[in-house]
Amino acid sequence: MHLAVIAIAYGTLLIALYLNGHIGTKWGIPYPIAVRPMFGVKGGALPVIMRAGVALFWFAVQSYVGGTIIDAVISIMYKPWTSLTAPVLGMPEHLAISFLIFWVLNVAVLFGGMEEIKNFELVAGPLIVASLGALFGYGIYLAHGFGPLFSVTASPTLSEITLSIASMAGVWATLVLNIPDFTRFSKSQKDQLIGQGLGLPVIVSLFSLIAVGITSTMIYLYHIPMSEAVNYVNPVNIMYLFTSNPLLALFVGVSLVIATVSVNVAANILSPVYDLISLFPRKLDSWGKTSIVAAILGLLYVPQLWYNNAGTIFDILDIIGAGLGSIAGIMIADYWIIRRTNFKLVDLFTPKGEYWYSDGVNWKTIITLAVGFGVPAIGFFVQPLAFLYDYGWYLAVGISMTLYLGLNWRKRDTIDKEELKEIK
Repeated sequence: MHLAVIAIAYGTLLIALYLNGHIGTKWGIPYPIAVRPMFGVKGGALPVIMRAGVALFWFAVQSYVGGTIIDAVISIMYKPWTSLTAPVLGMPEHLAISFLIFWVLNVAVLFGGMEEIKNFELVAGPLIVASLGALFGYGIYLAHGFGPLFSVTASPTLSEITLSIASMAGVWATLVLNIPDFTRFSKSQKDQLIGQGLGLPVIVSLFSLIAVGITSTMIYLYHIPMSEAVNYVNPVNIMYLFTSNPLLALFVGVSLVIATVSVNVAANILSPVYDLISLFPRKLDSWGKTSIVAAILGLLYVPQLWYNNAGTIFDILDIIGAGLGSIAGIMIADYWIIRRTNFKLVDLFTPKGEYWYSDGVNWKTIITLAVGFGVPAIGFFVQPLAFLYDYGWYLAVGISMTLYLGLNWRKRDTIDKEELKEIK
C-alpha cells in the first residue's frame, strides 16, 4: 500500500513536471525568468522569493537529518563521542559538529557548479541504489525469504491513503517549480520526458521499495513491536540496531549520507542559488559566492528546533504545497493554454515590453496567487474546512488554473489575432 501511494503521488506530479519542464527545454531559461510572462518582469520576484524561502527551509531540515546520520555513525564507531554534551544552539556539541560536517559536504558539492553537481548525481544515484539494495538483500537473506516483508502490514483507510498522496505532493512541490532549472540543459523534449519518466516514478519508486523493504525486514528481524514500528521510518533508528556490527552501520551510514546530500543539493539548495542571483545580480555575481550565501541563509531556519516537532513540520508541508501549487497552476495555464508554449524572449529581460504590465507587475496573477493560496489556507484556521488544507497542493493547482484562465481569456484572443497577423 505504501508503494501504491508513492506511485500515485509521483505519477500525478510527473504530469506537472513535464508541463513546466517544457519551458526550460524549449527556451533555455531557469525558473526565475520563466515566471516573468505570468507575473511581470518585476512581479516575478514574488514567486522567486516564495520558492527560495521554501527550498531553503527544506535544505535546512534535510541538513539536520544528514547531521543526525553522521552523528549516529560516529557514535557507533566511537563510543565517547556522545560525551560531548555542551549545548550549542539548542543541540549537544556532538550533534552540532555532525550537523556542520554535513552542511559543509552540501556546500562542497554545490560550490562546483552545475557540471560538478551533474557528475556527483550520476555517481551517487546508482551507488545509493546498489548499496541500499545490497542491505535489503542481506535483510531478506537473514529473514529467510520475502515473507517477513509482507508480514509487517497495516490497514490504512481510504482517507489516510488520499491524505498521504496529498502530503507527498507537498513534499515535491518545490521540484515542480524547480524543473526548468534542470531541463534547460536538455537537448530535446523527448530527452526531458524520458529523463523525468525514469528519474521520478521509476528510480524513486525503486528506492522507496528498497527503503520500505529494509524497514520491514529490520522490524521483523529485531522483533520491533508494531506500536513502535513507526519510529523505524527514521533510518537513524535502524542504524542503531547495528550497534554490535559497526562496519555494517558504517556502510549504511555512508550510503545514507550520500543519498541525503544528493537529494538535498538537487531538490533544495540548487534552485535558491538561481533565485538569489536573479534577485541580486550585482551583488551576487558568481555561483560560488551565491552558493555559500544560500547555505548560510539555510542555517538561519534553525532546523534543530523544527525537526522534533512532527506536527508543525506537516502543517508547514501542507501550507507549502498550497502556495507552490498555486504558482504551478498559473505557470501551466499561462504557458500551455494562454500562450501555447510561445514567449517573446527579448521581452523577458526588457522594461516596458509585453511582460511589463502595470509598472512591471501583473496584478491579475497576484490576485490569482492570493486566492489559490488562500482557499486551502482557510482549512488551516477553520477546522470544519480542514479538507481544503489537507489537499492543498492539488486544490491550489486547480483553483489557480481556473481563475487565471478566467481573468486572462481575452489575452488568449489577443494572442490569436497577433499570430494570425504574423501568418498573413
